[in-house]
Amino acid sequence: MRNLDDPAHANFNGDFNFSEDRFGAVEGSLEERYEGARTCYSKDGLTFLDLFDADEFAECRKENLFYPFASKEEWEIGDFLLCSPLSMAVIDVFLKLPLVQKLCLSFSNARELRSRAEMFPSRPSWKCQVIPSIYPTKYLIQLFWRDPIECLESLFANLLFHNKLNFTPHCVYTTAAHLIWVYLEWMTGDAAWEMQTQFPRGATVLGTILSSDKTNITTMMGARLAHPLLLGLTNIWMHTRTKLSSKAFLLVALLPIPKYLYPHQRMRGLLEDHLMHECLSIVLKPLMKAAEIGIMMSDLVGNLTSITVDPAHLEVYFDACAEYRLNGICAPFWMDWPLADPSIFLMSEVLHHWHKEFFDHDCQWCLVAVGGSELNFRFSILQPVTGYCHFAGGISKLKQVTGRGHRDIQCYIVGLISGAAPHHFVIAIRALMDVQYLVQCPAPDDDVLASIDQALLAFHENKDIIMTLGAWMGAKKPIDNWFIPKLEFLQSITSGTHNVGALIQWSADVTEHTHVSEIKDPACHTNNNDYDPQICRHLDRDEKLRHFAIATTLKSHRNYRDLNPRPGDVPKEEEEEEEAINCDEREWDDPRTALLDQMNHTHVTTNYFSKARKVFAARDEAIPHPPRTFITGGTAIHLNYNPSHTGVSIDDVTTNFNIPDLRAVLSEFLLCDARERREVYGVGGPRRRLSIEHPPILPFDHVQLWYTVRLQETSFHDSSITLPAQTIHASPPGPGWSKGQQDTVLVNVEGGSVWPESGLTGEYSFMI
Repeated sequence: MRNLDDPAHANFNGDFNFSEDRFGAVEGSLEERYEGARTCYSKDGLTFLDLFDADEFAECRKENLFYPFASKEEWEIGDFLLCSPLSMAVIDVFLKLPLVQKLCLSFSNARELRSRAEMFPSRPSWKCQVIPSIYPTKYLIQLFWRDPIECLESLFANLLFHNKLNFTPHCVYTTAAHLIWVYLEWMTGDAAWEMQTQFPRGATVLGTILSSDKTNITTMMGARLAHPLLLGLTNIWMHTRTKLSSKAFLLVALLPIPKYLYPHQRMRGLLEDHLMHECLSIVLKPLMKAAEIGIMMSDLVGNLTSITVDPAHLEVYFDACAEYRLNGICAPFWMDWPLADPSIFLMSEVLHHWHKEFFDHDCQWCLVAVGGSELNFRFSILQPVTGYCHFAGGISKLKQVTGRGHRDIQCYIVGLISGAAPHHFVIAIRALMDVQYLVQCPAPDDDVLASIDQALLAFHENKDIIMTLGAWMGAKKPIDNWFIPKLEFLQSITSGTHNVGALIQWSADVTEHTHVSEIKDPACHTNNNDYDPQICRHLDRDEKLRHFAIATTLKSHRNYRDLNPRPGDVPKEEEEEEEAINCDEREWDDPRTALLDQMNHTHVTTNYFSKARKVFAARDEAIPHPPRTFITGGTAIHLNYNPSHTGVSIDDVTTNFNIPDLRAVLSEFLLCDARERREVYGVGGPRRRLSIEHPPILPFDHVQLWYTVRLQETSFHDSSITLPAQTIHASPPGPGWSKGQQDTVLVNVEGGSVWPESGLTGEYSFMI
């Protein structure tokens, strides 16, 4: 929580009277904002479209917007070919087809087509720098990089993020009394707030995300690697930044992967680490200078030990570092970076810390405690569930498991070890699974963080059983200590959340997937020699195409209007506004915003809630009968348009699905529908007593059957976010499924309890 005795928070009134403080909170509000954190001093900056119009070919585009292409249609053909996986040779063949030549295109081969793309407005340019080394290497060490400030400006001014940016540090609370703090974006954490206090009034804090990890370029053979450095902007909303298709990360450098000829393997590793930090210092130097003195940017509208050995004496230096368990880096790249604190920016990460900790340790403990064959058998007999991995062969022999596999194993593990492992062992594993679940909350508050600390305490109180069982195994024998770095990282979850907001937003899932679009796909367009410069050229061309498409679409749209007029173009009464303009007050034109959202080709989850509301609002003659999408409580239910079977007799359904009272239920349903005309009917209660003397009479003998139904809910933490639908199966016995395939569903049948607010209280029916 905020330290009220800290001078930086001296204006924070403990009685929550914010009328005179500088944090901008309103009494009774759920949000407290840092006042004066972001100010626009002028409207004379260059916007995205200003830069587009300042290009050397801007005059040519006044007559032909799509220059250097002859027309919009030709531009669309060129854009398709350049963005396709076709090689230059195949493009040449395509352009020589008689039908294509009848189009009279202004380019006749792939080389001419690419030369036109090079005439588009430039993006952050790439540089190549040779890194000298006093130690011999097999190849010349080359660093390909571009200015990170230019990359940040590109993200900052990207029109596709125009309404998805956050610039003001703020606190969010669950109640107006400001007692429980909720941690969401980076701007809601302590680190952003504390940084803002170090800068002049009106400055804007831009947080940068750096991600670096080696990735394979070639598959099966060649062993070619790339070491990309990705850059992102923390000010972009978490839900936008973590969406894989949003392209919120840019490749800022390709770090060299040298092959040192030093005879000792350990020394080669140390030299590679030194080289990586040296390259990072070169690439990030503009960012360090910006953090020190600031820049003007246009928007879119701990014990320490001293070592005295010379690092140049490599082997002696390595032995001295090993004595103190140091990694040997004497000049880390963040050394001269203002306000850089490794204890803050090196936070716990979801994919490599939490999920890997589970699979490398928790899962292996379970295999020893329960027995590999027994646990494998329990996994193998689980019924497959749509959307989750099915481990038909068990988990003991799994290799190259992805984060998705880790998560799915976590969903099953507690239930599968129950009854086969000692009680205290199950409690310890359950506690760690509670931590794994809670830390993935996108909006943790102080109560959630307290629950995480309690779960960790429960693990430490019961972890001795793991040693007693000999489950903590090394390569050949049990280990008798708890020196596990990934397990120790769990202790920093609470402090990390306080500093940088919800930790789930820093998952490497997004940046790992970015390697596909930034490295692997461009590598497929190379000649498989000298990858780095060809990858850079491909990315430069791809970014030019993408931004040219955005600019030309906006300018050619019939509702286009310049939303960034020059001072001389606005009425005099608007020119007389005060010099400092609050950027948050600027509104975007609705048609343009809608157009940008349409151009932002991110994956959109099918919204069955919206479909059901449209069906409900439509006239009777405009909707299918009966409706196949409807809402009950907080759940949307959807049936496919075509049923699995049609014309099935009721008696066959009764026999195949073992529903002896099906006729009675259908009869009651029809009576209820005739009386009340309700849209949704409750389930539950005792089974109907069959009357032999007076069997129910139905106006039909055959029905339609659906073996699957899709259920959709909204996010527990944010009801505006629609979660992907889940498929529920209810298939009768058949080939491969002697007992049928039925998924278990919990249905709330008590009117006074509402999921998820009520939890699992009240009465529930199990639907199988």
